[in-house]
Amino acid sequence: MARNFKADDPALTETIRSGQGKIFAEDLEMLERQQRNLLEHPQRSLLKLNIDAGGVQSRRIIERIIAAEQAPVIARSAS
Repeated sequence: MARNFKADDPALTETIRSGQGKIFAEDLEMLERQQRNLLEHPQRSLLKLNIDAGGVQSRRIIERIIAAEQAPVIARSAS
């Protein structure tokens, strides 16, 4: 979590980090199942909601970077 208040307060940083860790731990099993499902069914599209715009954009950027990194490998193996 980014914040622009009390950035120099280590106790607050730890409280936030601990709270966020608990939230993610609660969701971990479901997130792992979702990831397995995505890997098993790559042809399926994710449901993209307005609230997910940041994550959607991040995935697009990562996919472009991966494609760019793999392009030279694919071109060399085709030669």
